[in-house]
Amino acid sequence: MYNSQINIRYAKSLFLLAEEKNISDEIKKDMELILQWLQEYEDIKVILEHPVLEPTKKYQILSDLLNDKVNAHTLYLLKLIVKNKRENHLKNICINFIDIYIKQKGIRTAVLTTAFELTRTHKANIKKSIENIFSAEVELKTKVHKELLGGILIQVDDKQLDLSVAGQVQKLRNQFLNIDFNNKKKNKTLK
Repeated sequence: MYNSQINIRYAKSLFLLAEEKNISDEIKKDMELILQWLQEYEDIKVILEHPVLEPTKKYQILSDLLNDKVNAHTLYLLKLIVKNKRENHLKNICINFIDIYIKQKGIRTAVLTTAFELTRTHKANIKKSIENIFSAEVELKTKVHKELLGGILIQVDDKQLDLSVAGQVQKLRNQFLNIDFNNKKKNKTLK
């Protein structure tokens, strides 16, 4: 459902309008805000998908919530979505818009996984290093996995750099398992 034609059509239309009006950065922030609200507040999703609630009432609620927080073009998109009874697609429209934005702007997405939360300074330094390596703007997403024990994992597109303690231990384990002790004994006896 994420890549349905409905989602892509709405997202592309909004992106083209945003580019034409030179407000794509602002609209991207709006889409991120709406997406965050849909993920954090179950009540918004319930209101949007309520079958008895009138479309005008749904839009009024959204408008009241977002009026001073998002661009007028974003509000108009919400009005169209509600009017056309596409509320259940809103989350995926937001995701598609963000994907289109990232692709068109040439932004690379990097996922940084650590054993504990890093400081803002550490994140900024790592982001800058990744941007230098790839010569591109990077959107850095962070995750915390205590199983790493220490170190970091960095994934950009299909490339992964494993600098975690767990990864280093696994590499050592694999090296030990691949040692052919019988072959080394034969070489020593021949000399």
